[in-house]
Amino acid sequence: MIQHKQLSLAISPCPNDTYIFGSWILGLVSNERIKLSKVEYFDIEELNNMASIGEIDLIKVSAAHAGSLLDRYDILDSGAALGLDCGPLLISKKKLEPKDIKHAHVLLPGEKTTAHFLFNAVVGQAKKKSFVHFSLIEDLLLNDEADAGVIIHENRFTYQTRGLHLVKDLGQEWVHISGQAIPLGLIMIKKSFTIEDKKQVNFLIQQSIQQAQTKPEALRQFIHCHAQEMSQTVQEQHISLYVNPYSISMSEMGRKAVMAIIKEIYGPNSISLTDFIY
Repeated sequence: MIQHKQLSLAISPCPNDTYIFGSWILGLVSNERIKLSKVEYFDIEELNNMASIGEIDLIKVSAAHAGSLLDRYDILDSGAALGLDCGPLLISKKKLEPKDIKHAHVLLPGEKTTAHFLFNAVVGQAKKKSFVHFSLIEDLLLNDEADAGVIIHENRFTYQTRGLHLVKDLGQEWVHISGQAIPLGLIMIKKSFTIEDKKQVNFLIQQSIQQAQTKPEALRQFIHCHAQEMSQTVQEQHISLYVNPYSISMSEMGRKAVMAIIKEIYGPNSISLTDFIY
């Protein structure tokens, strides 16, 4: 009799994550050894905090936070949000010059997020920083409750239609500074699983993405249900940007990008190739 391995999974409700994992969650792809025992959905900063506790087996985290988790988690090759033109954007209601940000009140989508790291790396300090849920940033700026904000996820597709202005593309600046791609989110799995099980999970995620690409209509309702108020057009834009070939396999280029950002934060010896499953 085959002994099943039960995994708990925690991801965001954003379209890229539900697209990547949807076929697996809905049973459209499966594995006789690996089963999902529980699936939960949280904001990225909540996921970062949960990963720090270490109770979830398979979890989405910010790349900037991953370096603090390598004592208990490995980084999977598949499922990542990574690319060259998908980074967070610094925006404002009133037109601001980048040099003015050091005197501004800036909203950020979480202290442990890659967006926060990139803001510090590209812009530096601000007069005041506040950490709020990413979905609130546009409204808070429009209500004049802060001078600028760093947006992620679907907000990059909506801010201009609401009269907000781009101050700086933090992702593009990081590519210029580092010479590397932008690693936003990673999928991590507990080190306690066997290498065989980790590779099986990695392969399941790849299969789930490929199934979604082959039959996207099978996931449309599932994605829409979790995306809440997002329009179908924005959902599709979101998936098109954040699910790309690096989501199937981050490849050597992706691993170098992840290592670069983690070494920048946690030091030159904080990560090695042995922390990746590929």
